[in-house]
Amino acid sequence: MPPENEENRLLRINDTVFLAELELGVSAHQAGRFEEALTYYRTALARAPQDAEISSLIGLSLAKSGRAGEALPYLGRAVAREPDQAGFRLNLAEGLIALKEYDRAREELQAVIAREPAAELVAVAAILRMARLELDLSHPEVAKEILGAAETHLAQNPGFLALQCEVLAALSQWPALWAKALVASRLQPGSSSHWRMLARAAFEQGQFRAATEAYARVLALAPPSAEDLTAYAGLCLHALALDDAAAALDQAEVLAPELPEMLSKRALLHMYFGRFDEAGSYCRRCLARDPENVSAYATLIRLTGGRLDDMELETLSRLSRRTEVHPDQRIPPAFAVAHIHDARGDFAAAFAACNFAHEQCLARDLAEGRGYDAAVIERRIRRLMAKTPATISTLRAASGPGPTPIFIVGMPRSGTTLIESVLGAHSRVFACGERLLMRRILQAWLELDAGRMEPDAATLSGWARAYLQELPALGAADHFTDKHPLNFEAIGLITRLFPDAAIIHVRRNPVETCLSIFRQEFNKLWTFAHRLSDIGHYYGQYALLMAHWERHAPGRVTTIQYENFAGGFEQGAANLVAACGLGWEPQCLEFQRTQRAIATFSTVQARDQVAVRNGRAGRYAQDLGPLLEALTAGGVDLETGQLGAERLVQDTIPGR
Repeated sequence: MPPENEENRLLRINDTVFLAELELGVSAHQAGRFEEALTYYRTALARAPQDAEISSLIGLSLAKSGRAGEALPYLGRAVAREPDQAGFRLNLAEGLIALKEYDRAREELQAVIAREPAAELVAVAAILRMARLELDLSHPEVAKEILGAAETHLAQNPGFLALQCEVLAALSQWPALWAKALVASRLQPGSSSHWRMLARAAFEQGQFRAATEAYARVLALAPPSAEDLTAYAGLCLHALALDDAAAALDQAEVLAPELPEMLSKRALLHMYFGRFDEAGSYCRRCLARDPENVSAYATLIRLTGGRLDDMELETLSRLSRRTEVHPDQRIPPAFAVAHIHDARGDFAAAFAACNFAHEQCLARDLAEGRGYDAAVIERRIRRLMAKTPATISTLRAASGPGPTPIFIVGMPRSGTTLIESVLGAHSRVFACGERLLMRRILQAWLELDAGRMEPDAATLSGWARAYLQELPALGAADHFTDKHPLNFEAIGLITRLFPDAAIIHVRRNPVETCLSIFRQEFNKLWTFAHRLSDIGHYYGQYALLMAHWERHAPGRVTTIQYENFAGGFEQGAANLVAACGLGWEPQCLEFQRTQRAIATFSTVQARDQVAVRNGRAGRYAQDLGPLLEALTAGGVDLETGQLGAERLVQDTIPGR
């Protein structure tokens, strides 16, 4: 008598009805019509009751349709009949996973991996399923180990690369994700999932333009959904590509006029352009459809100055304390709660809410491998100061071909938006907001320096050209602003790249500035923003470096004291325009009427009448001890924010 599996083989060859039923079942199974597949499989099983493959397929269909308890006997029977068939063990593992019998599932998957050569398809499937299981169970480190052990054989496997990307995203390992997604997108340029991962990796590292370029590939691969267009618009908003964001939202609104995320982003865009009534209307439309949309609440808080009702406060408080979600989802509502309490005059509750928000930020930073390191910052500032003789130029050169940059630098929340708003009203100036590229150029320069190398003329020229090429269309303007505040670090480099650039340094009362930083949700890369003591320490390092630039490059940096500028606005505005080498234009005093976008925290305030907006620090005085200690230790004058005379003298002592 021939073996049972030989009987089955002969039956398959000779029984056309059996083969037809099997083929129809597999077709339905692959289409996800599991109940239909079961009908065909059972007919086939009636003709071949000992067929292990049919038993396995029936079990898998039952498991996929949510009937794992019924599935297990079929799956187990198939393995018992043909224990060397790895595919049957894979199916049994699926059934065990559906029943949440994870240890037994691991045993079956490991048995397949141990028996089969690593390059065999069934072994690859087992490795990927094992890693997927661990990832789904929130064990991304274990999943990474499983994939890492197989990388030699599977490095070019598209499914392997896709899963690696998911694991790296779960681990928040953004540079590694960028590298893997780049490889995957080159291997399979038609796969939208790879481009999505590439966009996410770029976004999480603050490379917003690269993120928009990657996501644009997603939109090009197939007719985009309203959700995809909205996601793309969100990236464009971060990259300050506001026209592209508006175009994407227009398309999304046609496809899904009530999509909450689209409504939320439309509200934000309206706010940036000063269309506050429209922004408020879109916020309310969004919240009517999604009462937990934190982005809409955040925009509404800025529009209303934090004046939301008790029910909205309760909703945001609840959302900020959802322990089951990622900190990124708890942080925005926690800041929103703080703003509402501040608007009501409950400053103790507002400060507690800010503290809670920053605790979530610190937890996220720890998980993602970031954190503020005072010693590292001090070394960085000293390094920039030490390079001054090789990089500084004390005189502005005559403007050459191309637009002239105006860099507006200082600490965030110091008044840089006000300065840019005045200049942006000038007919010869295009306000570009916070550009990111100079930060990356500075990093490239420091990396060269770490290797004891200096950029040659061609490298410097290439950096300058790349910086200008990333600008938006300037129209008739021949000057443009870059108000990324942290470009104060790059002043020495800026004078080499752009000898004709104007550099405007804005300084404000340091206690008001630092408290304002603490009260806002900044980009996750701004690691100094989460503790008052860290903010104060960073401010001290900023004051030290700015004193250095002013001492070593007299006349290149124009320092504006915010309080004096806002308090004597007409004269201050005239002096500012002159410092940039421009002729006076009266509309600079009425910049609030401009139609340009102001995409900053201060977008609402920037369209109000100019006034000195200090005074909040006094309301939080009892909580500011760590900040005052750090500022004092850094030698910072607590009124003006400049470096105190004693610290300035210390800094000039040789060897310090």
